[in-house]
Amino acid sequence: MISRPMRLKPGDKVAIVSPSRPVPSLFPEVANKGIENIRKYFDLDPEIFPHAFDDIKYSYEHPDLRAKDINDAFGNPEIKAVISTIGGDESIRILEHLNREMIIRNPKIFMGFSDCTTITTYLAINGMASIYGGAVMAGFAQMDHFPKEFAEYWKSILFDDSKDLTMKRFRKYSQGYPDWRTSEDPGAVKEIIDSNKWNWINGSRMEGKIFAANIEVLDWMRGTRYFPELSFFSDKILLLETSEEIPSPLAVERMIRNLEIIGVIDLIRGLAFGRFRGYTEEMQNEANKRIERMIKIEFKDKDIPVVGGLGFGHTDPYFPIPNGIPAVVEKSYIQLKESFTTN
Repeated sequence: MISRPMRLKPGDKVAIVSPSRPVPSLFPEVANKGIENIRKYFDLDPEIFPHAFDDIKYSYEHPDLRAKDINDAFGNPEIKAVISTIGGDESIRILEHLNREMIIRNPKIFMGFSDCTTITTYLAINGMASIYGGAVMAGFAQMDHFPKEFAEYWKSILFDDSKDLTMKRFRKYSQGYPDWRTSEDPGAVKEIIDSNKWNWINGSRMEGKIFAANIEVLDWMRGTRYFPELSFFSDKILLLETSEEIPSPLAVERMIRNLEIIGVIDLIRGLAFGRFRGYTEEMQNEANKRIERMIKIEFKDKDIPVVGGLGFGHTDPYFPIPNGIPAVVEKSYIQLKESFTTN
């Protein structure tokens, strides 16, 4: 049984936090553009929490303060959702400082991806749904350049009964942003190009409860007390994506292999990959060949459905992925079987 957050209403107050790294202190124009778009497109009232714009060095030395912002946001009845500014690489250090009991008592929408995999996973293993996706500086700041479907999917997830919501592949996409140090438009995106249909490497359909994560961060968590127990993965559709650090096809193969060795692949209902960030066509073909080989030789008779090229994670625009919610993935769409929120 999963605890679902209350759906939002126009005018609701939402917390802006930096669980991973307060990059807003380096690029305040980009952060402010994202906050402006949260008001503009969603009619929400963002409140910047005390440590969201902290100095990078100071924040690194005080992970407890980043956790305090999240604790205070969940504990404040006026705050209806918690939105991360961006990712990083060491948010796992704040988990020991989170007030687990208080957070569980006050389920709210949490949005974040990339290094925030640590937070969304922490919430998931404690029985709380969250959204993989949504960051002030990476996604929301760029909304002026996205198709209308991006805002529509997010509004359905946040404000409506999202049961039966069908999120179809975005026909165009971009990867990354112009240099924030020199770009005149803080919400700019790189070249917009045509997307392909999703690549079904094995099977043609999967159904189960969604759990999305950045594969690199999930691999960092492996072996720590914050990695889910094996039973957690039972009946899940595991959605994995890669970061702007562009792990090689060989590195991705090794991370998938580790999941198989510890027993995750035996339990899941399907494996879906986001568009691999920064991959050339040659790299993508190599990754596909490595995954196909693993299915045939290493996964043996598991016959697990595997699909690649989904629009979530480190790509723009991206889907809001509601962790813990039953869904069907087939062709080039995701359909939710239950609502992410409750009244």
